[in-house]
Amino acid sequence: MPAVDPKNRMNDLDSRTWLQFQKSWFLSDNTLPLDDFIRFFTKSEYPDGHCGRIALYPVTLQTQVSARAAGKRQFVDALAGSSPLDYAFIDLRDLSSLEELEARASELEKLFAALGNRLQAPAYLTVACRNWHKNGRSESVAWALARLLRKYFNQKDEKIGCASLVDTDAQEQEQTPTWQPANNIIYFLQFRNDFVPDNGGKPRPDVAKKEAVPLQAGTGAFRDGWFIHKPPPRSKQVLLHPAKFPEDLVQKFIETFTEADEWVFDPMAGTGSSLVAALEVNRRACGIELNPEFVDIARTRYADSKRIVLVQGDARDARSYADLPPQLDYCITSPPYWDMLRMRGAETQAKRKAAGLQRWYSDDPHDLGNIAEYDRFLDLLEDVYRLTAERLRPGRYMTIIVKNVKKKGEIYPLSWDIADRLQNFLIFCGEQFWCQDDQRLAPFGYRYAWVSNTFHHYCLTFQKPL
Repeated sequence: MPAVDPKNRMNDLDSRTWLQFQKSWFLSDNTLPLDDFIRFFTKSEYPDGHCGRIALYPVTLQTQVSARAAGKRQFVDALAGSSPLDYAFIDLRDLSSLEELEARASELEKLFAALGNRLQAPAYLTVACRNWHKNGRSESVAWALARLLRKYFNQKDEKIGCASLVDTDAQEQEQTPTWQPANNIIYFLQFRNDFVPDNGGKPRPDVAKKEAVPLQAGTGAFRDGWFIHKPPPRSKQVLLHPAKFPEDLVQKFIETFTEADEWVFDPMAGTGSSLVAALEVNRRACGIELNPEFVDIARTRYADSKRIVLVQGDARDARSYADLPPQLDYCITSPPYWDMLRMRGAETQAKRKAAGLQRWYSDDPHDLGNIAEYDRFLDLLEDVYRLTAERLRPGRYMTIIVKNVKKKGEIYPLSWDIADRLQNFLIFCGEQFWCQDDQRLAPFGYRYAWVSNTFHHYCLTFQKPL
């Protein structure tokens, strides 16, 4: 067994076990991995001689903790007493709607405030919760909980539990008249008690309820809440694009939401991955791309120009849509992950620089990847999706592949914010997770902090109302 690092200030784990926990997603059997979280976020005994003090909510969770994980640790009531805490874990998987969350908000805020007063900085809090997709609607309970918790704590990287889809769940999804993903994801939201709260950030906008539209023929097959995908090797030309997504992944979605000869659109086409993917499964495709170099590369990847329309232009400008088909059947796209490609010190960027590859999209001031102000970036991104929605046929779908981002230690929930904004004019059907299992783990934060290796992407799907 590897020796415990004596310089490890956070827990009693060896470096190998620490590294394995840092992966942002894991396979789940729908039970709580309490032992793993307790062992990562606490010591059994601290250098000053006190044993780790942990609050579990509800208190019955203590029966699920093994003797190995318990060690010398003490388990206390989150709402009773005033002794300082080293860690807290809250199980709110039973919250199944935003209406229920609103009804329990006062009770939960009392709990969060109590923990905020007792958790020793920089102690951590984990909250297990879910988003729910049912009856043609998506209830983003986990995201709303996170906003509530940001009144009291500093949000850190999430972990995602990926459970198997049991037969009853599969049958329920198949019988649903509208497309929605399976409910086999558990969010493990992480917070740290080490800052002045931001009062929850911007509130979720009031969204007028829109009726989901029954599925078109041939759609709805691909409903998994998560999936593991390893992309094939890319050509040298395609590798020039600093943030591409694999064609065979795109095809999963195209084949779910379209039929032969229908139009697939990508307003940020890059080197044409989504267009080529559509062509390979007998669809027609169109796109807009700002960077002329990427347009040239894309046009070398297909010969059938009658089935692909690619415009070199700005997707924020309505004039760029003039040469596209008047109505589109599906949109799949991936936006810039804000200006993260320009962040200094990123490991991926260092590798691309060493290989002589392009590290960001362009130096064009119209490029969304060059917008430094987060809300401004979201505003412009929303403009693109509104223009796209105008061309989308009523009842048809749009999928956006994106990540939450972290900048200078602060979490920006880009995926959640996109979903919130687009619900003003589209129906949010739910999120699926593309999980990567072929990436090398790096020991971020080793010995002192939880810093995830984020190997999951959000695949957000929306539907245009009739």
